[in-house]
Amino acid sequence: MSKPQNNRQQRIETMKKLVRQLHEGAAEEEVRRQLETLLDKADYADVFKMEMQLIEEGISQESIQELCDAHTRVLSGHLDRQETPETQPGHPVHTFLRENRELARRIQDIRSLMEEVEGLEKGEDALPVMRKITGALYDLMEVEDHYRRKEHLLFPYLEKKDITGPPAVMWGKHDEIREGLQQAVEGLQGLKELPAGEARAYNARTLSKAVTAVEDMIYKEEKILFPTALDTLSEQEWYQVYLESPEIGYSLYVPGEEWEPEDIQPAEMLASAGENGRVRMPSGSFKMDELLSLFSTLPVDLTFVDQDDTVRYFSPGKDRVFERTRADLGRKVQNCHPPKSLHTVLRILQDFKSGAQDRARFWIQMGPRKIYIVYYALRDEDGSYLGTLEVTQEITEIQKLEGERRLLQYDQEAD
Repeated sequence: MSKPQNNRQQRIETMKKLVRQLHEGAAEEEVRRQLETLLDKADYADVFKMEMQLIEEGISQESIQELCDAHTRVLSGHLDRQETPETQPGHPVHTFLRENRELARRIQDIRSLMEEVEGLEKGEDALPVMRKITGALYDLMEVEDHYRRKEHLLFPYLEKKDITGPPAVMWGKHDEIREGLQQAVEGLQGLKELPAGEARAYNARTLSKAVTAVEDMIYKEEKILFPTALDTLSEQEWYQVYLESPEIGYSLYVPGEEWEPEDIQPAEMLASAGENGRVRMPSGSFKMDELLSLFSTLPVDLTFVDQDDTVRYFSPGKDRVFERTRADLGRKVQNCHPPKSLHTVLRILQDFKSGAQDRARFWIQMGPRKIYIVYYALRDEDGSYLGTLEVTQEITEIQKLEGERRLLQYDQEAD
């Protein structure tokens, strides 16, 4: 029998070798047995480093995402020994964990209802029970804000510490979960009856897969992501996550406690005024408060990405279409998009930098809202590429305009 390995990089090399076997089609149970034989221990930091090194060595994020659940199951024997991290009430991780407890409760409710369906006669109508499941699924879909806080607040800080691959893989898993929950709900809409036999088949084929994916993500967060993040982020960075979390929202739990770490430093001013307190431009000047108010009032969302693909600015509108947080500043724009749309981002940047294109337009439907998105290449007087400006606007009401309005009429009359 081989001697168990304890040196960190040796452990990681062993894990990488066995994970490559999974990617080549080896059976999970066989890989698990080898892992238990060869490794005396492995922890969350090893898993993060393993994924980062595999990506650096040429395994695509998509491939790792595809077998991410298998990796976690194989490593679960080691990860199960780790305690879930403890934090103070109000701390972002404490809030994430409380949300997970609520999500786990909804999952247990769904599994109990699925067992109830199993007890019905084959031809018996299972629709009343499945409607209860639908209600619990709608609750489970509130995981959206939980994932968005990870994507737009937590992941940017990990990326600034050069931890990029694992967050991108996890974001891809988020999208899979979103799609699975949506399909599970849509499959139960508009039904007038549902024989128990068909309901059981549906539960096994679609529903069980969707709720298990949420359950697996809870495990990955608590055994891998959150311990790594607590080791990596400073108290100042956690405080910034805490301050910006309410803007995105919470999932099934709203923290009632305030949290502020000791010796917190006040945030630095993000802008400064020029001579005589005015920001001077070729065609005029602004006071700083005027300029800030102007960008807050514009009926469009602006995001500026510099020539090195780094997010440098976003306008602070009250009703932004897409989330932007201060954690995004200094972040590579490639990391600000879900993996499934990354190829589009790369194509736009390539075409703008080469001079092949200067504008890319999109329009999408978000529920009842029509969203218009335009990317512009910014260039100096010589035509050299300076960066990209994203302009996003909701145009639902604009599309409804007909005729003319030539006389003064306020949209909201004063009382």
